[in-house]
Amino acid sequence: MFCLLSACIPATQPASSPQPDNEQLQFAKANCFFQYFQKKGYDLKDIRAISGGIVERGSASTEQYELVAELVKNYKPQLTTKQKIDIELLKCFTLDQDGDFLHALAVVNEKN
Repeated sequence: MFCLLSACIPATQPASSPQPDNEQLQFAKANCFFQYFQKKGYDLKDIRAISGGIVERGSASTEQYELVAELVKNYKPQLTTKQKIDIELLKCFTLDQDGDFLHALAVVNEKN
């Protein structure tokens, strides 16, 4: 009886809400680390290869990935830390849970 009842419950998220593309979300995370490493002057070889691999195997256009990179660069979450962790690093671990970022990423995906 429970299975039948749970099948009738509507989804909690409206159908009109744009959904981010998982491929672009993966790229956004990798690009976030790339930008952080670049800012710190760290070696970029490995993270560049990861980002490049996502773009190479992805279905989106290069321009769309550039828009995602710009979105990541401009992403300024309202985060507080216990240990004064660099927000530019911390955002890389939270952008996939931030509703505002996910919505903006979905909008980028819809426009292209």
